[in-house]
Amino acid sequence: MLVRGGPFKEVDALFPRPKCKFGRNNLIVDATYVSCSLSPTPVNLREGRHAEKNDSCLQCDNSPETQDAEIIPFTISLTGDFSDSVNNIPYRYYKPTRVYGIKPRYGPKDGNTRVEVWGENFLNFDENTRCNFGSKSVPARFINSNYMTCFSPFSDVVEKAIPFSVSLNKQQNSRDKVDYWYYNWPQIVEL
Repeated sequence: MLVRGGPFKEVDALFPRPKCKFGRNNLIVDATYVSCSLSPTPVNLREGRHAEKNDSCLQCDNSPETQDAEIIPFTISLTGDFSDSVNNIPYRYYKPTRVYGIKPRYGPKDGNTRVEVWGENFLNFDENTRCNFGSKSVPARFINSNYMTCFSPFSDVVEKAIPFSVSLNKQQNSRDKVDYWYYNWPQIVEL
């Protein structure tokens, strides 16, 4: 998790061991100072190149696992003991998404095929709710906690299984074995 705010620039020598706390004291992880861009990047873009990283952020280690689906207070501490923490922001833990099936499981390589997705634990996080066709990600339309739709993107890969998954935060994806197949448009060569 990347945390913007601070100021974090030039404090790494004074506070070399920052921490991130996910609600309770037993859910504390280490953090590292990293270069980042001043403002968040849009959901469909990656963090900027080195020349575009003109600020400092905190990179928290992976959030600790919990069995509870809940909203908790997220806090950072430069001193590491949280005596310097003055505020927190909500952080949401949710149950892992599962994909049981998609329809259709195939479409033309040009994309734009409407795909229906059935599963569980779907949530609506607007532009962060995504369908993934291999390494390509497209927006999903949330209908309810068990159903969403999306449109397949263009693909150069045909006649080979492409792993399909969904993501609620454009980072972690569902892990179910569901494949999507692209095909070339049929051509009539003789009549």
